[in-house]
Amino acid sequence: MVKSEAELEAERKKAAEKLEGILDATRPKNFRQGLGSGLSNIVSGAVGGAGVAVLLPVMGFAVGARHAGILGGVFGLTAGAIGGALGAAALIVGGAVSGVVQMVRGVAAVPQQIAAPRQGKWWNEYEGRWIKTNMPEEAAKVESVPEDNSDLLGEVKAKLDDKKDEGNKTEVVDMYYYEVLDVEVNADQGTIKRRYYKLAREYHPDKNPGNDEAAEKFKVIGEAYQVLSDNEKRKKYDEQGREGLKKNENDSDEAPKIDPVILYAFLFGSDKFKDITGPLASATSASVGDSRDVSPKTARIIQKRRVVRLAVKLVDRIEGYVNLRKAGNEDPSEFVAKWTAEGQDLSTASFGYPMVTLCGQVYNLIATKHIGSLENGYGLPAMAEWADAHHARMQERKAKNKNQMDQLRAGMDMIKLSAEYQNKIQSAKTDEERETLKNEMQKAAVEITLRILWTTNVVDISATLHETCMMVFHDDVVDKETRKFRAEAVQKLGEVWMNMEAPEGTSAEEKDAVRMYEEAAFAAMLETIKRKDEAANSSE
Repeated sequence: MVKSEAELEAERKKAAEKLEGILDATRPKNFRQGLGSGLSNIVSGAVGGAGVAVLLPVMGFAVGARHAGILGGVFGLTAGAIGGALGAAALIVGGAVSGVVQMVRGVAAVPQQIAAPRQGKWWNEYEGRWIKTNMPEEAAKVESVPEDNSDLLGEVKAKLDDKKDEGNKTEVVDMYYYEVLDVEVNADQGTIKRRYYKLAREYHPDKNPGNDEAAEKFKVIGEAYQVLSDNEKRKKYDEQGREGLKKNENDSDEAPKIDPVILYAFLFGSDKFKDITGPLASATSASVGDSRDVSPKTARIIQKRRVVRLAVKLVDRIEGYVNLRKAGNEDPSEFVAKWTAEGQDLSTASFGYPMVTLCGQVYNLIATKHIGSLENGYGLPAMAEWADAHHARMQERKAKNKNQMDQLRAGMDMIKLSAEYQNKIQSAKTDEERETLKNEMQKAAVEITLRILWTTNVVDISATLHETCMMVFHDDVVDKETRKFRAEAVQKLGEVWMNMEAPEGTSAEEKDAVRMYEEAAFAAMLETIKRKDEAANSSE
């Protein structure tokens, strides 16, 4: 029975209210200072308007980070808030996402947002229009261009290689960390980040299994980056050396640091996921030192190439399942086993397990939403039902694993955290009590920082896989049955990956990360896909 437009609209409104309730319960309530100008063009080009809208509340640290590194940047949230907010507005209005139309004119007898999906089209927010996809044609375009995008980024990289460090040579008492990263003592933050990314990739444990020397080198590289990327720590290091970074004058252990493996994974992901997510936008941006010489137009071309390559890989991954279904076979066990093995292999990468489960969730949600919208052109009813079920399971797991620090992480943003601890520290009666409070504050700051970094990657991956799936599901070259079975295959693939158990040998830190950041990741993913759906439904 075909439903009337009024019935469909009522269903969608009800689903939207239900979904908003889930998001209100899951989206982070913190980081309300939206300093969007901290996003590089490459990152904004990857996540699009919907992704930027999600990141604004959680990216407050970014501008401060340009002046005070990863941790220092978080503490610098309030600096430049007005200028950052204006920069974010300019990015949305005049940047790579200017094609998103926010008005519904309502002049057509049948709204375009209802008619277009029925015609096999999907909304491309970057181009600001409903489009059909010809995958062979798109694939042919990227075959002749270098995979590292050197034709687009080569000039920027060459300029950075030839760049002379400006300013007066700083006198430092210890050159160790500068020598580790092979940078001058007056190197800027872009240069430091670029060198860190290059060296960390070279010595990463995933690329050097069983190599203790490379593992130690990787650890030191991460340590050097955490010091030199933070202006406050760097100043102290320049003046007092490594000893000056000790917590106190009694040579006690150093203040808490982020594990180098965790830091790299949360910043740049894993090369092992090249065929699943492609190079993360943060990694591509780091390769050019977050240079502003990369225009929004160039950033979008890079992202489009990334998506096309991933779409081709995804079709290859599910082709056997599609052929099986077209032959009338409904038993997916062969491919479930194959995808399970692939997911287990991916999980062996550093922090691969959280990445696999995230990709599984995104695949499953997008496919479920697409399959649920084939009849009526609306995605929100299917999406709300999916989100409701998975949020309930997530809350059940969270209840089982709750501890005191969960409440701290969920209820305190960085500014509030700093203010509360400063009051406690001032009221402390002994030096020992003060040191304990400082240590607690630094540990909490690290966890909040990692949540911000992970959320950025979640939004990037969600936006990228959404566009990838839209290409695969709306490939105009294949017949309707093939497109239907492609969506079914991606839904099944997502189900397999999202429900995987942590592989044997998964570190306690990795398991903790899955639990600790699950709610923030779920909210960011859901919000990103929801906003993309809303962009399509508010198009002209």
